[in-house]
Order: sequence, then C-alpha cells, then structure tokens
Amino acid sequence: MMRFDVPSDTTLLAAIGEVALRQEHLNYTLRMTIKTLARLDLGEALDATAYDGSSQLRERIKKLARQELREGVPLLKLQALLERCKRATEKRNDFIHSVWLKELDAESGRRHSGGASHAWPTVSELRDLAETLAALTLELNEARLEGYLHEAVTKKEK
Repeated sequence: MMRFDVPSDTTLLAAIGEVALRQEHLNYTLRMTIKTLARLDLGEALDATAYDGSSQLRERIKKLARQELREGVPLLKLQALLERCKRATEKRNDFIHSVWLKELDAESGRRHSGGASHAWPTVSELRDLAETLAALTLELNEARLEGYLHEAVTKKEK
C-alpha cells in the first residue's frame, strides 16, 4: 500500500524550492528573449507570454529567431542554448511533476503518470540542476543584453 509523502528533510525541501525558483528565472528570461527578438516593450512581452510554459516559450523563440536572425552563427548558438534549456527543464519536470510516495515497509520514491517508480532525487542532484538552470539563465540573458543576440538584433535594425 502506498501513501502520499513529503520529505521531512528541510535541506531536500530547500533544494526542491531552489530548483523551482531557478526554473522561473529561466522562464522569465525566455520571455525577455521574446521581447528582444520581437522588439516589444516589457508589458507587451509579459502579456503576450502570460500563460506560456517553458516549451511554448522555447518554440516561440525558435520561430522568431529564424525570422529575425536567418541562418548563421547567432541562430545556431541560440538553438544550441535552447536545447540545453529544454534538457534542464525536462530534468526539473521529471523531479517535480511526479507524485512523491512512500510504500509501506519500503523506501520513499516518485511515480510518474506512466507508472514507473524512481527514487527521490538527492540534494546533490537538485543543487546541480539548480546551478545548471542558473547558468543557462545567465548565458541567455547575457546573449540578449550584450552578446551575440544583442549584436544580431542591433545589426538588423541599422
């Protein structure tokens, strides 16, 4: 018999919380990348993406980037970065969007909608993921504010 379970380890819970916050930082930066590529003001960008999840944001960026950047190094770099964002988000989803359970007389674990069971992630795994999400957020934000995306969009405006 199984029952729902929440970890009592406050360090593990804090690591889960950090992953959730870092994911939202990444999502906001994806929204700001749409703002940059579409040349929108802040309010327009936030309204236009208000209910978009990570996948929708990445797809919208890919579409805008193909239109705005054409083929070339900036587009390829952005596509590679978006793929790394996708992988990190999928890992986050794997950890967060599963039911955390405890089987009587057994170890605690997670169960996915398909029925597969997995152990809870470790604090180390969660911290590594949080660091990856933070690094991706920084890389994307730097690209759009002063790096290759900024240069490509500014060059096109001239």
